[in-house]
Amino acid sequence: MNIKDTFNSEILTLVKAVKGMPDVLRKFDRTANDLYSRGVSKVRQSIEALFS
Repeated sequence: MNIKDTFNSEILTLVKAVKGMPDVLRKFDRTANDLYSRGVSKVRQSIEALFS
């Protein structure tokens, strides 16, 4: 079952660090991951405020 096709929805989650990932790759991806996580958390906060 594909959630996006079935319910026309997509689940966005924060980016977590992967164990054993080299520091070079972690630093390379950090800016993009931080921006993505910030955007996801802003959307989640507004939805949580709506339902509380």
